[in-house]
Amino acid sequence: MELEGQISFLEAELQRLILEWERYFAGDRRVPPQIERQQFAHRLRVLAERGAGTHALRFRLQQLQHKFSTYYALWERQLREREEGRTAGGSGPYRRVPDTPEPVSVNGDEALYERYVRAKRRLGQDVGLDRATFVQRLEGQRRRLQNGSGRSVQFDVVVEGDKVKLAARGATRNGNGE
Repeated sequence: MELEGQISFLEAELQRLILEWERYFAGDRRVPPQIERQQFAHRLRVLAERGAGTHALRFRLQQLQHKFSTYYALWERQLREREEGRTAGGSGPYRRVPDTPEPVSVNGDEALYERYVRAKRRLGQDVGLDRATFVQRLEGQRRRLQNGSGRSVQFDVVVEGDKVKLAARGATRNGNGE
């Protein structure tokens, strides 16, 4: 296989490796893909040691090495944090979806749906609900929970094991902390 073909192959392999690590950190895979990572590192090292090629091919190879090095450091950091119990979601069986800074209020159903979809896709699951149905069901749930309490209800996307759920949280009477 010529150098350009080998570089293209390794670029595709790196994308697959990235997906495998994402699956591991999402909980879809029980064991980290360490062997696959070592095999990729070996292939990349052998190709880099062979050298030669045009400037453009050497540049692509250097970019690939840099990208792999960056992901390698990220994966090591995430593994270390997981081993030390400092995962992004805190403690307990529930963990917040990483890109959800705060619970979404009554007016944020569209954004909540987007985060719900992202969480389901991260776990490789089918969403099964369109946006309109999701918002309609959420509003019904909100009405049931608010019935008689006079308090607003906020929802948040949480991941429990391999399930994506919506957690309801009671807010204050006026929603301003009073």
